Amino acid sequence: MPTRSSVAVDTVLEELIVGDIPLFIHPGWADRFPWLLQGTTGALPPEEPFDLALFGDHASSGVIERWDRIADASGFLRVVHSRQLHGCHVHVHGEGPPGFELAPPGDGHATRAPGVLLAVTVADCVPVFVVDPSRRAVALLHVGWRGAAAGVLERGLEVLRDQMASRIDEVHMHLGPAICESCYEVGAEVFEALDLPTPGERDDLDLRSVLVARARTAGVERDRISVSGHCTRCAGSPFFSHRRGDPQRQAAFLGVRP
Repeated sequence: MPTRSSVAVDTVLEELIVGDIPLFIHPGWADRFPWLLQGTTGALPPEEPFDLALFGDHASSGVIERWDRIADASGFLRVVHSRQLHGCHVHVHGEGPPGFELAPPGDGHATRAPGVLLAVTVADCVPVFVVDPSRRAVALLHVGWRGAAAGVLERGLEVLRDQMASRIDEVHMHLGPAICESCYEVGAEVFEALDLPTPGERDDLDLRSVLVARARTAGVERDRISVSGHCTRCAGSPFFSHRRGDPQRQAAFLGVRP
């Protein structure tokens, strides 16, 4: 079920592209940046879930075949991913051999190399897409509350600025499908970790609003930020949700087309 973020930025409802993989894309970016591939996979019907979880006890037997389908359908020869730790390490990728690369553990990836498809897996956490159109540099971040507290969003922007000469006030940022405030009740320790006013015990948290505020503080222009209208947990969601009890994961992808 679509939801609307409380933040004062554009809300975008991703469009499902019908093809070999269930990919939800930002329609405005698809029109504005034709050289870019961006999107988040969906769950598909329960009898054939498009699960991309590579780690954990519930990794499905067909997961490698589904990752291969991503590469074939996207036209990218190289796909990079990592085991995610809810930290702030961001890998920088240049040109490399074709195939699927499992980089060392981390929660973000950045590149200027055409043909390198960045990937993170999510199921309530926020996939954060960052694009510098002038330099055709991109970063993709996996952000839960622990990663937000660790500064992975700020670190991703620093990598673009320091290693790819990006101007932070020129980048575009989209916060993809994730759990909404109404579905995300957390304890006081989460608010404390994020330097937010602390409730008595538990309260609802709009993590995407927190990330928008942090992006604005880091220098990203408000009119260059958008937030997905999808909640991963709300009834009728086309995505997996950890809080709903799903062991599966969808993947977010971002790359400069070869």
